[in-house]
Amino acid sequence: MKRILTKIGILAAVFVVAVLVISSRMNKQTTDNKTDLEPASLPVLSMEIDGNELNQLLGYKQEMQVDFMRDSLTPIDTDKEITLAITPFGHKIKSVAYEVRTSDGSKVVENAKIKSFSKEENTQKATFAIQQPIRMNQEYSLRFAVETDKETVYYYTRLIQRAGLNTDKYLEFAETFYQLCLDKSSQSELTKYLETDSSMNSQSYTEVNIKSTNDMVSWGKLEPQLYRKGIPTIKDINETTGSISIEYMISSKDEEGNQELYHVTDFYRMRYTQARVMLLDFERSARQVFDGNLPVITKDGINLGVASKEVQHVTNQNADIVAFVQEGELWSYNKTANKLTRILSFREDGESDIRYESTAHNMKIIRVGETGDVDFVLYGYMSRGSHEGVVGTGVYHYSNDQNVLEEKFFLPTTQSYEFLRKDLEKLSYISTQDQLYLLLEGSLYRFDTQSKEYEVLKSGIPKDGFYVSATNAHAAWMEGNDANNTTQITEIDFESGETRTIAAAEGTRLRAVGFINEDLVYGIANEPDILTDATGNIQFAMNEVRIESFDGTLVKNYQQDGVYILGITLQQGLIELSRANWQDGAYVQINSDHIMNNVQQEEKAITVNAKVTERQGMQIRLNFSTSIRDKNPLVMVSKMMESQENRTLNMEVEKTEDGQAYYVYAKGKLDSIFTRPNEAIVRADEQTGVVLNRAQQYVWERGNLKTRVTIELGDIPEVFKTGELDTDALAEGLGGSGTVLNLTGCSLQSILYEVSASRPVIAKISDTESVLIIGYDPYNTILYNPVTQETYPYGLNDSTELFQSAGNVFISYIESID
Repeated sequence: MKRILTKIGILAAVFVVAVLVISSRMNKQTTDNKTDLEPASLPVLSMEIDGNELNQLLGYKQEMQVDFMRDSLTPIDTDKEITLAITPFGHKIKSVAYEVRTSDGSKVVENAKIKSFSKEENTQKATFAIQQPIRMNQEYSLRFAVETDKETVYYYTRLIQRAGLNTDKYLEFAETFYQLCLDKSSQSELTKYLETDSSMNSQSYTEVNIKSTNDMVSWGKLEPQLYRKGIPTIKDINETTGSISIEYMISSKDEEGNQELYHVTDFYRMRYTQARVMLLDFERSARQVFDGNLPVITKDGINLGVASKEVQHVTNQNADIVAFVQEGELWSYNKTANKLTRILSFREDGESDIRYESTAHNMKIIRVGETGDVDFVLYGYMSRGSHEGVVGTGVYHYSNDQNVLEEKFFLPTTQSYEFLRKDLEKLSYISTQDQLYLLLEGSLYRFDTQSKEYEVLKSGIPKDGFYVSATNAHAAWMEGNDANNTTQITEIDFESGETRTIAAAEGTRLRAVGFINEDLVYGIANEPDILTDATGNIQFAMNEVRIESFDGTLVKNYQQDGVYILGITLQQGLIELSRANWQDGAYVQINSDHIMNNVQQEEKAITVNAKVTERQGMQIRLNFSTSIRDKNPLVMVSKMMESQENRTLNMEVEKTEDGQAYYVYAKGKLDSIFTRPNEAIVRADEQTGVVLNRAQQYVWERGNLKTRVTIELGDIPEVFKTGELDTDALAEGLGGSGTVLNLTGCSLQSILYEVSASRPVIAKISDTESVLIIGYDPYNTILYNPVTQETYPYGLNDSTELFQSAGNVFISYIESID
């Protein structure tokens, strides 16, 4: 009996030891598979002008499309000298080469190595000069290739040679102004630069501008301290104006003495005149860095502090778990467990250089599971982690039970973040079957995130011909390249992968407009009602508007005898119809009408609310429908799941987008993209911005006008001297020397920019006559009559009335890049 008990004891001991060993190994394996996000490591470059640091550049591990890299502009004088500074961050810099290309990236102007650097504290500096001749007032791309002891890293800026730019004055003003705002005792100094308008005043520090009160511009009662100094970035500069952006960090103390951090972006548009800088435009956006360790949980919900009203947030079905994006970070809050989790962030506690504070990325939450799992898409510039220095799109799954984040799929791109953002803000969706749908450079892709197989579902999609529902679960596009001659609309359900086709009846044309909820809105026009004038402008007069669900059920339609719909605007729960009657051979506008969304909206379990406080101004809060008992949550930070499997798909994105694209840049960033230059100019005028074409040439700049100019007739293309209004005939006459710009609808003041840039403008003055605007002075336009071949001045006010009476029909062109 004793032997039996001894054997049992030995076996039990062996069993316990085995269990402990296996458990230890399993725990070690689990621990080994979880890690923190790798820290930032790449060097940072910057430019210097007269000892002033500017244009900090982040590094890329892949060569990018240079025509998309427009984050900064480096001006040079006639000596063409450039001073470069490198902060190595522990890397050994072996060599640095530079390459100058035309703005569209098609031609290399110069490439060479920088021969010598001097060391100053933590930086290495070099001054070099461009050797090859470059054109004055023409932008170029400048790329640096930095070879380190580990890899080659690329850096991009734009280059322009201009005289009389007053760059140093603009840099000094911007740096002085933002620091002056932090000193309340200097508040009176700001008054002379502001244009305070009490009727437009906001109480939010996310939207401060030149019309704000002096108190708001100087931070009210926030009492901030400078936490990280800002380095100016030149966005645009010409002989007339300069635009500069500065990003910096400030700190403030809450009522309990806790430190809050804020990321701030200032934008300045200036003119130097009469020995002083005039502030033409100023905008500031401050966004609080969300910190779960602060008292952010209230009885009503989550206090995001100083933040945008547009808070991206998604809940589970029970609405007790919410995931939300705040200042480049993804968080979740479990109300039942009273747990806050930082799921993904590129920030690092205690680190505050530009790499950790970069906001050139964003996230789109796709769904939140009942247990708190989150599926989302991360896209943009990866400033740290395994994809550091790469722009791309990643699919991620967060497991709440394991508190671990897993990368499922990653797709790198050579586009800049700004252009990638425009595509993915429109469409990025992951189905429950792990199918990823993306709109990339004019093509609709479907990716299998597990097998990494993909297909192009539709290519050649124009910017204004693709529509997506608010949830991204449905999309629709018009077949063909002509939005005014569409006979078929295709709609797709991304969850099922199924498509349906809407075909036009004989003698009619279709136009997709967008979605209300998940229902498609489109219009129908009879062919004879679609009119084209001599300049090619089209009026698409619809006689019916339909709202249909994906299964083809007609939800609602609008149709009235004798009434035509010339435009449709979708708002939340409302469709506004711009209407007209046919009178005396033309469409005459009448009062607009509306279609109400009669689908009853569910009461939201979580709402975005604003509350004005004395210290922080407007706070943004995510409020639950029921109160929270405990205000002290458990705060957790997720780990990354390491994987031996390669989740990256390296592929070439099809570049099938229509070449006629016009980019509006305003307030230091890409604002919008149009296929028609006149629409782009109207938008840029509203936003005090600029317009560039696909070749990155300036089509239009706000305010950059010479005082007077006259174009010599001998410098004008012969086809333009005819005053022809037929844009096809003008294009044929120009051949490959230029691109016709239909600027109909723009103001005379706007189109004078083209004349200032030595481009004549054809202007319609009656149904049978046109003139050529070849110059102007402070009082007159200079007109050329193609019939009489006479040149004469015409008063500016009279010119404005004359052109307006003829419909403001203007046509110009832009030269092709040599």
